[in-house]
Amino acid sequence: MPTPTRATSERFGYGWVAGGPPAPVTSPVEYHLHAMQSVLGAPLFRGLVLDAGCGEGIDLASVSLSESVRAVGLELSDGGVAATSARIEGLPKARLIQGNVLSLPFANAVFDGAYSYGVVHHTIDPERAVREIARVLKPGAPLLLYVYEDFSTRALAARGALAFVNAGRRFVAAMSPAAIRRFCWLIAPLVYTTCTWPSKHFRWARSFPYPATQNPTFRSLVPDLYDRFAAPIEQRYSEDGARALAEQAGCRVHRSAFLRGWAVWAERI
Repeated sequence: MPTPTRATSERFGYGWVAGGPPAPVTSPVEYHLHAMQSVLGAPLFRGLVLDAGCGEGIDLASVSLSESVRAVGLELSDGGVAATSARIEGLPKARLIQGNVLSLPFANAVFDGAYSYGVVHHTIDPERAVREIARVLKPGAPLLLYVYEDFSTRALAARGALAFVNAGRRFVAAMSPAAIRRFCWLIAPLVYTTCTWPSKHFRWARSFPYPATQNPTFRSLVPDLYDRFAAPIEQRYSEDGARALAEQAGCRVHRSAFLRGWAVWAERI
């Protein structure tokens, strides 16, 4: 049986390429990094920037197109490496390295900024992962971090929905990545009908938790459902817990904000 880290790599790697060959990014895209910068009011990056867990490579490609940025993406999975390589094809200021965020292959204090969206909470040691990212930052360099919320301030119904999803995750734990994706295709119409569609038309449903609410069709819902059900490890945080992740790594937190989870803007001390 694969270790949790290997299972994470295999499942997410499969998810990055299951939808077909990714297209190269040729102009900036308003994706996860843009969403974090916007909700936090964080400044744009400058200099050498690390994308710690670049996944399918959209953010890495996009930030490398900034005039004042050179970007390095680190990705654990073979599928993520394949997807990112396609995204950054022809972009001279983007570089990709395969490796583990728990043991970054970089010297201390070499990056002018870093971001990590939805990565550290899928590792066996999120605190260590953030410490590693902070280690490679120069003093004063910004760090943007995103982790899942723990629903501790949500209504009872939302906490019950999370418990139900977690039970589903245990149900699919032994499935192959392809089988998990088929399972997500099977349940996507039901989730769309009972959660997504009502959230777009009724006020009482607008607080339904992500990812049930943001997709225009049930087909676009499938990758998000796959992310939720395929992950063998999933840590969740309160706002204070998300801020503490950055603080224990030797960073000063400037701001935290809700973004379907918790986004944190910190600075390496």
